[in-house]
Amino acid sequence: MEESVPFNVLSHKMVPVHELLSDEETDKVLKKLKITRDQLPKIKENDAAIKMLEKAMNQAIPEKSVIRIIRDSETSEEAVVYRLVIRG
Repeated sequence: MEESVPFNVLSHKMVPVHELLSDEETDKVLKKLKITRDQLPKIKENDAAIKMLEKAMNQAIPEKSVIRIIRDSETSEEAVVYRLVIRG
């Protein structure tokens, strides 16, 4: 969390919403998708969006945490994807 990011990338209109899931939420999502945590696409812990999320939460996001990313979509209003936090 010591690395500084020059501006809050999460406030930029082109960056989708990023949310840290609780363990319970993660379990529900994985069960619904019928996959394991390690089968999720990855996002590095040193990604600028992760750094800003940590700063906003005032805590580090542990490796193996799951992030929900909500993007605007022209065809379905919003698209929800999940990423597994890995070491950068």
